[in-house]
Amino acid sequence: MNRGISSLLVLLGLLTLALWVNGNGTSAVNGPNDTLQLDYLSVEQPLSLAGVRNQPEQAWSSLPTQRASFGYTDKEYWLRTTVNARAYDRILYVGYPLLDELSIYWLHDGKLTSYQLGDHQPFYQRPILSSAFAVPLPSGQAGQLFIRANTDSSMRLPVRLYSETEFFDRQMQKRLAEGIYFGVLLCMAVYNLFSFFASREPEFGLYSLYTVFFAGLMLSLDGLGFRYLWPDNLFLQEKGIPIFGSLTFLTAALFAYQLLNLKEYRTTLARGLFIMAGLSALTLLVALVGPYQVSIHLLLSLAAPGCLYLLIIGIYLWRKGFLYARIFTIAWGALLISVMANSLGYLGIIDSMFIQRHAIMIGSGIEILLLSWVLAVRYNEQRRQKLDVQRLHNEKLEDKVDERTFELQIALRELQDVNAELERRNYEDALTKLYNRRYFTRQLEKEYRRALRNQGQLSLVMIDIDHFKKVNDTHGHFVGDQILQGLATRLKSRSRRPADVVCRYGGEEFAVILPDCSARQAKAFAEKLVNDVRASTFNTDTGPQKITISVGIAVLDEQTGQSTETLFKAADEALYRAKRDGRDQVVASET
Repeated sequence: MNRGISSLLVLLGLLTLALWVNGNGTSAVNGPNDTLQLDYLSVEQPLSLAGVRNQPEQAWSSLPTQRASFGYTDKEYWLRTTVNARAYDRILYVGYPLLDELSIYWLHDGKLTSYQLGDHQPFYQRPILSSAFAVPLPSGQAGQLFIRANTDSSMRLPVRLYSETEFFDRQMQKRLAEGIYFGVLLCMAVYNLFSFFASREPEFGLYSLYTVFFAGLMLSLDGLGFRYLWPDNLFLQEKGIPIFGSLTFLTAALFAYQLLNLKEYRTTLARGLFIMAGLSALTLLVALVGPYQVSIHLLLSLAAPGCLYLLIIGIYLWRKGFLYARIFTIAWGALLISVMANSLGYLGIIDSMFIQRHAIMIGSGIEILLLSWVLAVRYNEQRRQKLDVQRLHNEKLEDKVDERTFELQIALRELQDVNAELERRNYEDALTKLYNRRYFTRQLEKEYRRALRNQGQLSLVMIDIDHFKKVNDTHGHFVGDQILQGLATRLKSRSRRPADVVCRYGGEEFAVILPDCSARQAKAFAEKLVNDVRASTFNTDTGPQKITISVGIAVLDEQTGQSTETLFKAADEALYRAKRDGRDQVVASET
């Protein structure tokens, strides 16, 4: 446990130090830092460069810092500044990668150099391949800069002018911090994926997915995904934040439900997680098919309440005394603070570039590592609980072995009786109380083998009620059922030998298996049965009814092919001929 805490602190320390150096450090080999005095202009309708230059001076407002942040807006913004000449190459850097359209106009020595940038343009068209936007300003040039920006995202324009050396030095420091951060995410995702395959515990798989989607969100926020993973996919660059953000909150809700096992403690909180998952799925759908401005506002509206709700769940379980709930609460508390700080920055309420850029990385880094720790603690606790339960269970079994043995013997006898009853019902036709088709198939095979073994005889009689469909159509199925029951009674009364088996094969069709019965005996049995049915009256709810039957007979001998299938087929064909040739008769198989 202490080793895990130490590793966590070391990783967080490295990440924070790298981010702080990137945000505040400078290089000793750089030239002097150019501080730009920026003016801004907001317009409702797009303007050309000429139109902007013709605007009256009072239309421009001065920016107090070099980090303009105007929140979400439909307006077009222009910045302007004057740049003095330097003896070294410089790079103009706009450090916000989510601008849809960014035009930079550099007026110098009577010339105009323009750059059309933005994440609606393919990545490799940029003059300097950076996750944000950078353009070169050669040495010895002085002039005026105009910057135009349009975006559906938050309108943020952090503008800095670096020497070439300082710019690439800062980029290297930034890559170092990002490498540590995404390395931590990758390790957590892979480690928990392997844990899922090893343990088959779903919370490990959900957490691995959560980490992957969170990494996708961060790659989209920082422009690294557009740089390294999808430089030609403009759709994913535009929709990446709401898509990955929605998937992150969806898997977070499912992960929390699975990890915390709320259904055992409080179902109301569990329902809240399902609502959160449903809202995340709705946001994902809007992100895929709707405009960016709608989906990003839905995501921001879900982010802080979602983190707060997970925090409330953690506090509730913390008060219940669960150790892992404390770590869970701290994890989501760190993420909630970072999400709120980042959201306030996007909305233009706070103006701290370090907070806006790195708070989410530090907070999510803490949260990712702590949640992995929660998983380990929770898994160990579950194993301990299972071992404790198993030990207590074994002790109780040892104490009550004699008593339980006696009870099990009684239960076994009862179970045997129940099984016997179930087996009887399994082979019984519910309506006629005769044996059913399943029993018929089994018994026919059994008698067939015995006849072959003893070189005995076996006859099969197939019976079908004539015009039974007309009875059902005329008098209804209830009367038809009464006739079937009456016929079953007569069949049972005619089959007097203990070995005779009477079955309802299906519908109005019956079968009688006659072991040790010759063809002559079987035919005599069938003819008596036909005459008896013809002379009988069946009492029903609609009054007395009369029916006739057709009978087919087959006898096992060397010509039958020595199989139950051929025996049954021969009897069935004989029954068919009896019905075809006028019904109410007996036909014996010709083979």
